[in-house]
Amino acid sequence: MFRHEVNGSKLLKTGTTTVGLVVKDAVVFATDTRVTAGYFIAHKKGKKLFPLADHVAITIAGRVADAQNIIDVLRANINYYQIQWARRMDVASVARLASNMLFSYRYFPLIAQLIIGGVDSQGPHLYNLDPMGSMTEELMIATGSGSPVAYGIIESSYSPDLKLEDGIRLAFKSVASAIRRDVGTGDSIDVAYITTTKPYTELTLDEKMPLYEEFLKISVK
Repeated sequence: MFRHEVNGSKLLKTGTTTVGLVVKDAVVFATDTRVTAGYFIAHKKGKKLFPLADHVAITIAGRVADAQNIIDVLRANINYYQIQWARRMDVASVARLASNMLFSYRYFPLIAQLIIGGVDSQGPHLYNLDPMGSMTEELMIATGSGSPVAYGIIESSYSPDLKLEDGIRLAFKSVASAIRRDVGTGDSIDVAYITTTKPYTELTLDEKMPLYEEFLKISVK
């Protein structure tokens, strides 16, 4: 969650919930799809989860235009690296590139809180980045206005040895809980994963339907 201030005046408050988990041989991501401007719901199907390449993905919270700019730069550099060196850029290097970009704009900050995660030759990795470019590697991350609720759910059940299916359920449940309790989080949930043997894969609506019915008691069309 960010508050943008000009001359001490609070202009805008943004809300969302994004989650990333490292589980056994995989990383899992989940986000809501509500786009807000203060208490105004600007869009109900906003995308906050994007692949950067087959082996690495990003979630965004904050100012959408800033985050989209970062995504475009990261994708271009990842593709260039693969063409130049004939190998994939490792996840840490992708995160460090994003960190350097955020830091270079520190005097006119890009208002974006990012989760970057993926799987490379060293295994699954997950990184948390703030608008100033600070970067930390974590096993579980939640960002946005619903993150306190999401952390409460994740910490009660998380283990890095979770199977992929259990990690997906936990990530979905944490965002669903935020939807029930945070006004800035809502509408629907996007879920994706990357494993050591499978590239970026997003769950279909049919695959998520049992989770909607279990954790939100609704059917989504």
